[in-house]
Amino acid sequence: MLCHAKRNPFFVLSNSLTERVWGSPGGFNALSDPEKLYYALDLFQGEVNNGGFHQFFFNSSGSYYELIESGLVTFDEPQALELLHQAKQVVFPETLVPADTEIRREQMRHCAPSQLDALDRRFYASADTLTTKLQAFARDRGLLPAVSDDE
Repeated sequence: MLCHAKRNPFFVLSNSLTERVWGSPGGFNALSDPEKLYYALDLFQGEVNNGGFHQFFFNSSGSYYELIESGLVTFDEPQALELLHQAKQVVFPETLVPADTEIRREQMRHCAPSQLDALDRRFYASADTLTTKLQAFARDRGLLPAVSDDE
């Protein structure tokens, strides 16, 4: 049976960017600047919502810390930015967040996920204004995939 429901274009965009990052020779660096920003902020939000700030820093998403930080400023997300900064201070109090995943994980050995529980709860309880802003950004920058009327 054919499904006539249209696919969520933002889900399609996220999947497309993820496939390009992990499945193409250029990876993340081959994305345009708007695609990089969308990908990083979408990844940040997904990782924290799925497993908290510890998961965000532990996974490859932590490699994009600086881009995410500047993106939260660009998108006027002071609450998420403040929580990100507080989480960074818990996990990496004396250093910059390493872009290299293995180095980051080694430095994270001292930080138990439970040390970030309060920040995770505050993130989960905060209003999600970033999603709407990311969607508008994707529309404005022409990032959405073309959708035919047949889909």
